[in-house]
Amino acid sequence: MTALSAWLLLGGFIASALMLALALVIVQRAPASAWAGRKKSAAPDLQLVSADEQPAASELRKQLYQAGFQHPAAVRLFLYAKAGCALAGLIAGLILIRLVPALEELAPPFRLGVMLIVCVMGYFLPVVVIDKRRAAYMKRIELALPDALDFMLICVEAGQSTDMAVMRVADELRPVHPDLAARFTALTEALAAGAERQDSWLKMAQETDNDDLRQLASVIVQSTSMGTPIAQTLRVFAADLRDRRVRKIEERANVLPTKMTLGTMMFTVPPLLILLLAPAVYRIATSF
Repeated sequence: MTALSAWLLLGGFIASALMLALALVIVQRAPASAWAGRKKSAAPDLQLVSADEQPAASELRKQLYQAGFQHPAAVRLFLYAKAGCALAGLIAGLILIRLVPALEELAPPFRLGVMLIVCVMGYFLPVVVIDKRRAAYMKRIELALPDALDFMLICVEAGQSTDMAVMRVADELRPVHPDLAARFTALTEALAAGAERQDSWLKMAQETDNDDLRQLASVIVQSTSMGTPIAQTLRVFAADLRDRRVRKIEERANVLPTKMTLGTMMFTVPPLLILLLAPAVYRIATSF
């Protein structure tokens, strides 16, 4: 294979990767109304898990939704992306072997191993991207929950019901925390459609994979069923949430000196030893 052919293959690989990235961006930023005609109900994007889906496909759909991909065919497109990235990795491995003389001189089994390693890396690349985006989504939910609790407490103490408070929180937090506001909007629409309160709250907590939101759902359901004041419940839960956040920050701060010890030893002790021992080593070396 000539150098020109190798560069042509590399250009084709880069073009394919750009087309794949563009397709993922289009799928992510497509409005939900574009797919409304293909669905049966008026608010189906609130239903992340279909009843006729397998558990593995349902879990994958939930993960893709958390990563920001709300297309109805997101699961199928994700599997296509994994296969396409694996094929692109195989082509990239072949190009790498042709362009690097040291790799081209290897034995055929080793060259095949290099191609397989690059292929596997390409296969797991979409998984890494989805995991990163899911982690960012869950972090945004975690950061938005204290603000939502404070505002919900204000609405409840002002005389609004729990459902109206959730609706008001969703409207007010949408410009600042759109992810949590979308889940609250889904909750209010499910309750307005006649869904059970306990199922709706627990389903929202399950779809976000947030432990604090799961505890909030349990607290609100228990307070509603037992008839206890919801304002007092929210105030106690918000205070407990703040205490747990402070304890987490303190734990991270306490671990910081231990983490800095290794860096201190690596970047401080060796230069100090060089400064102290270099003159003696030089004198010993020049004396013979």
